[in-house]
Amino acid sequence: MVAGELFAGLSAFKSMYDSAKALKDINDAAIRNGAVIELQEKILAARQAQTALLDRVGELEREVAGLKAWNAEKERYELREVSPDVLAYTPKKDMAQGEPFHMLCANCYQCGEKSILQATQELRMRRRVHHCLRCKAEYEMAYVPRPDAPLVGGAAKRRSSRRRRHPRTPIAVS
Repeated sequence: MVAGELFAGLSAFKSMYDSAKALKDINDAAIRNGAVIELQEKILAARQAQTALLDRVGELEREVAGLKAWNAEKERYELREVSPDVLAYTPKKDMAQGEPFHMLCANCYQCGEKSILQATQELRMRRRVHHCLRCKAEYEMAYVPRPDAPLVGGAAKRRSSRRRRHPRTPIAVS
């Protein structure tokens, strides 16, 4: 698309050059004035094409800068199982940069957006509900491991390894 606009701009300049060359041979004032007006119109069209190209280049440069920034930000996160059957992106241990522990919505992350999951007061079957404010997804989490927890599968193992309390049986004294 940009190359086509560039060639159109170059052909407009070639046309202007040809018109200017023809002007030097024109003796009649009316014909010369008409040719000058035509040349001015071509110059204006070429300037508009140049401005459109510069705007498009600026757009593309901003888009590239945004993609580079997102790629750098993505390197700070890793996919973890934050609760049984719930995946989210969390900061890598060595890349927290002083931020508090947080989780990113996996769906938004895949779309190139950083959306922090927000805990609510709502409980469903003893699981805390977390919302993604961007895509409106809901995650029910029984236990959210902190950064020192092992990766994928660690939450389920830790939960099953907890000791259960059993009622004490009284000891009979004889």
